Amino acid sequence: MADNEGEAWLALRETDRELACCLLFVPSDLRGLLSDLLSLAHECENAIRIPSESMLAAIRLQWWVDALAGDDPTVAPLAERLHGHLRSGKIGIGQLHALIGLWQDRLQDGTQGAAGCWAQAFAMMPRIEERHDLARMAAEIGRCFAGDEAPDVDLKKLRRQVGADTRWLFLLACLIRHDQTSHGTGTDGLLVWRMLAWRWGIRLPS
Repeated sequence: MADNEGEAWLALRETDRELACCLLFVPSDLRGLLSDLLSLAHECENAIRIPSESMLAAIRLQWWVDALAGDDPTVAPLAERLHGHLRSGKIGIGQLHALIGLWQDRLQDGTQGAAGCWAQAFAMMPRIEERHDLARMAAEIGRCFAGDEAPDVDLKKLRRQVGADTRWLFLLACLIRHDQTSHGTGTDGLLVWRMLAWRWGIRLPS
């Protein structure tokens, strides 16, 4: 794992350990990009949830737009890594603006909650957006990721549809389903081992 890819994954793990664990099963050359995009989505969600006023939330979201457009990528470690992805051509500035725009639109019209933002964000992720079959399931998984429901997807079918680049989506669906059936029993010391079994289709959550 290259340094930047390792830093990206570790940063996501600090924010969302379970989501980061899902990315352990993604090829290392994609893991860093996915980690940073999902970290950016978390930053946008926090921008809306943490401030007490909508004006402050709007300022926080615009800060990310400006940080990605500015000449100084060192304003934040995540911004610096995202600039690196832009320079390498792994992602375009329009795609990053579209991701941030999901939360900006939510703030402006108030018709879309967290579930709607995460549903669209998951469907926009690399290697998923261009596949309509996966994009639909990604949206369902993203909706449940932000809420309290188990995703309405056939795990066996999804396992057959995903490849190495998109396997994290299947593992996240398994994880959400598992958390629902186990009623959130806290930190799971066997999490990675469970994921390894799910990856091979063993004892999928019901």
